Amino acid sequence: MIPGTHVEFPSAAARLPAPAANVLLAGFAREGVIVVIGNALIAAALTAVGIGKSFFGNLVFSEAIGLSIMLLLDLGRFHLQRRNALTGPRLAVAMVLAIVLGAALGRGVASLLLGLDLRKAFATKDLALTGWIALTATLLVTWYGWSRTRIAELSEQVARAAWQREAAERTALGARLQALQAQIEPHFLFNTLATLDSLIASDPPRARTLLASLNRFLRATLEASRAQSETLAAQFKVLDAMLAVHAMRLGPRLAYALDLPRDCADLPVPPMLLQPLVENALKHGIQGAVEGGRIDVSARRDAQHLELSVADTGSGFGTTPGTQGAGVGLANVRERLTALYGDRASLTLIENVPHGLVARVRLPLPDAAGANTNGAAP
Repeated sequence: MIPGTHVEFPSAAARLPAPAANVLLAGFAREGVIVVIGNALIAAALTAVGIGKSFFGNLVFSEAIGLSIMLLLDLGRFHLQRRNALTGPRLAVAMVLAIVLGAALGRGVASLLLGLDLRKAFATKDLALTGWIALTATLLVTWYGWSRTRIAELSEQVARAAWQREAAERTALGARLQALQAQIEPHFLFNTLATLDSLIASDPPRARTLLASLNRFLRATLEASRAQSETLAAQFKVLDAMLAVHAMRLGPRLAYALDLPRDCADLPVPPMLLQPLVENALKHGIQGAVEGGRIDVSARRDAQHLELSVADTGSGFGTTPGTQGAGVGLANVRERLTALYGDRASLTLIENVPHGLVARVRLPLPDAAGANTNGAAP
């Protein structure tokens, strides 16, 4: 005679629309199984303490009464939900009515099934005993249902809080990455504008060429700063425009080459990833050497990784703090790699024989990277 176990309380049920028919049927079937099992346990307990003539008789009475109470309680709750009138007091009234009417209905049905006299089924003593047992079982199951509902609500709150915290972390990470990738070396702009100013008077055609390269570089850099990812081909175009500007400034002191294989061109990479490395090679490797030098930017891939390298023939290790990995540009790249890939990406600096420096970035390929644990797109 255990009544419904999925009692919905006003805090949740009053806000929910009437469930679909299949959901109601599934819930009713699940509840019915629990009620049948609980009724069998109650029948066994009554038989053990000497109430009733046999276990079979107690089982029939217990099942008939319990299922009747469950049916009436579900009908009352469904009626209140349809009218959007399910409140605590009304649910309590529906529960009392279900217990009283269900106990009487169940005893009548059980008596008919067992062939007993209906007048004995409604004896005051038997009705009172049935009512107390039904009330006790109903209170226990109601407490159980409330506990499950409360646990579900708390679990939902915890999940919602975790989702909100993760969303806030993703937003903060995105803003941080945007700030990091939007950094442009100010000295590059100042030096280029100074060169442009001198070329306007001495060599107007070269000034126009320099201005076109600068315009191409700034446009591409602005687009990259707003993007979450870009292809390696697009990034190499930015580097080509950037090195073309520097070549106009430095003349024969700078030579450069870009090597991008076809199987790497369409791979997605973080925007402006290589630009700080090229700037570092120019500032600490080429510009500081009287004879200048050469910069080679290349890409290679294997089954699981993409390897990008920026090699220069400049001063190499030990000349400036930047060449030892303490420069802002190198720190920027390392921080972005950590934020985007964790320990699945790396930046290493090695000596370029016979002199110079090689900055090598190793990234997981998109199909090998899997889901990004930090929630940021590469």
